[in-house]
Amino acid sequence: PMTACPIEDRLALEDLTIAYAHAVDSLSDIDGICACFTQDVDYDLTGIGMAHVAGHAGVREFFAGVFAANSHHAHYLSNFTVTAFAGDTASVRCYVIGMGRGHDGSSILVNGRYYFDAVRTTAGWRFARYTMDFLMPPG
Repeated sequence: PMTACPIEDRLALEDLTIAYAHAVDSLSDIDGICACFTQDVDYDLTGIGMAHVAGHAGVREFFAGVFAANSHHAHYLSNFTVTAFAGDTASVRCYVIGMGRGHDGSSILVNGRYYFDAVRTTAGWRFARYTMDFLMPPG
């Protein structure tokens, strides 16, 4: 059985998830995105047909391209849950509806799930691994 997650940790993990979405939706705050992750993060979006990058450098390069290509972003999070907790490590899952509009007029809509593996650091919780999958395939 999973160790009970203290409410303070649950709220901190949820806040970190929300901070990530806010930074992504800013279309400029790459530092804010990186602040949500460990230096050596495994950032893997292959589950939705996108990039798999490593570390802050990979995340920065990925979002430099995303932000250059998009004029608008909106990510709505729900159904947050802590799926594993062991004191200094935790896993969380939430649903996301993510949408973006490109400068070229293209658009994307993603109905999926975020999965984060988190570690407690001296600076608070940070995500060490991030993956996604689709709840509904696009189209």
